[in-house]
Amino acid sequence: MAPVITSISPTQGTAGTVVTITGTGFGALASTPTVSFGNTSVSGTVTVANTQITVTAPGGCAGQVNVTVTVGASTSNGKPFFYVAAPTIGGVSANVGPDTSPPPTTLFGSGLAAATAVTFGAAGAGTLGSVVSDSQRSATPPSFAVTGAPVTVNVTATNPGGVSPITGAADQYTYYDQPTATAISPSTGSPGDSGVLITGTGFYGVSAVTFTDPAGPTDFAADFVALSGTQLIVTVPSGAPTGTALNVTVTNPGGTTTPALVFTT
Repeated sequence: MAPVITSISPTQGTAGTVVTITGTGFGALASTPTVSFGNTSVSGTVTVANTQITVTAPGGCAGQVNVTVTVGASTSNGKPFFYVAAPTIGGVSANVGPDTSPPPTTLFGSGLAAATAVTFGAAGAGTLGSVVSDSQRSATPPSFAVTGAPVTVNVTATNPGGVSPITGAADQYTYYDQPTATAISPSTGSPGDSGVLITGTGFYGVSAVTFTDPAGPTDFAADFVALSGTQLIVTVPSGAPTGTALNVTVTNPGGTTTPALVFTT
């Protein structure tokens, strides 16, 4: 009787995955029929007489292959087995964020639908989110305490095929500490004045210095130059009102300074 495969389990894995083949016509207990994964053949072991074979998926295969069993001169029907490749990460949509409770980001690459874990370097395990496709999946970075200068980590994903390789900037994420602002000098002046010095910490990747009229509230964006991680030179926005105590804040990917400094025009 020619061998017949009714099922294989699991139906996907990597080289070294133990696969159980169920069917009929496999031979006596402990016999060794030939099992082929595509064009690669290995010896399987019959573990239940005539109806079950245990075999280890061989290396050298990729993607979906057909699994068949040969007993003597007879070869069975085929069942598909999919070789899962290690994932890759080719991009992170939001690759900067605060060191406390960073928001979700999106990973781009391959092999992400089967991912079981995501790691943000020294920050540790993140949380995998919804699968958009095999090449796109959401992930939430873990919190990671940063003091002063930002810290960049490598992002890796793990699936049954392995761990994604580290390639460089495309798979990196940078944590920023929330900035603090401790002093502004001078603290009085007129719209358009330049040379106002703000002192604080965490002035890295600063995206905005804002003068806010609390009566509005109305925000006025200021031009600025970062001198260091602790000092900014700012120009008072020309559109700011006069005779007003304005709240001044500094924003970077880690957040916005609080409480606000006060500058009176």
